[in-house]
Amino acid sequence: MLARFVKSPRTIGSVTPSSPALGQALSKKIDPKGNGSVLELGAGTGPITTQILERLASPDLLTCVEIDQQMCARFRKSFPNIELIEQDCREIGALFAGENIGNIISSLPYRSLPQSTSDSIFEQKISLADSQTIISLFTYDFVFANYHKRYPIRLIDSCSVVKNFPPARVYHYAI
Repeated sequence: MLARFVKSPRTIGSVTPSSPALGQALSKKIDPKGNGSVLELGAGTGPITTQILERLASPDLLTCVEIDQQMCARFRKSFPNIELIEQDCREIGALFAGENIGNIISSLPYRSLPQSTSDSIFEQKISLADSQTIISLFTYDFVFANYHKRYPIRLIDSCSVVKNFPPARVYHYAI
């Protein structure tokens, strides 16, 4: 992963896969009895996916999106029965319009993306959300992520995950 990160830091967010602790923190707002689907953005090779699946009533409720072709190939080997869409996340609004999405969980490297790309993805997520949708994301930057000041969302929870390399901060937002 280190070579991929050095080659493409805007699509590969870290030199190591996310830890189970980070996956648990990101997925803790999934309602195991809920019937809304879960959309995972930036699925990579699937370390967060594993934790999401532990919370879901059915794996059929999960759809993952990943742009990196090599990551997709590895993901498909590990999770052959999970829907994976090889697509730019700036297209999710059109792909998932009208679906009942309970959670949008993002592992995208927002801090390394151009601001216009980050804004576009955030706007797409908001367009898919309703009053019951939880938007979860993390950052390696421990400076408070003030997305709720730039977008029509509200912060409902956040936590630090030190059992990850590098340590991360998780944020959960609602409309």
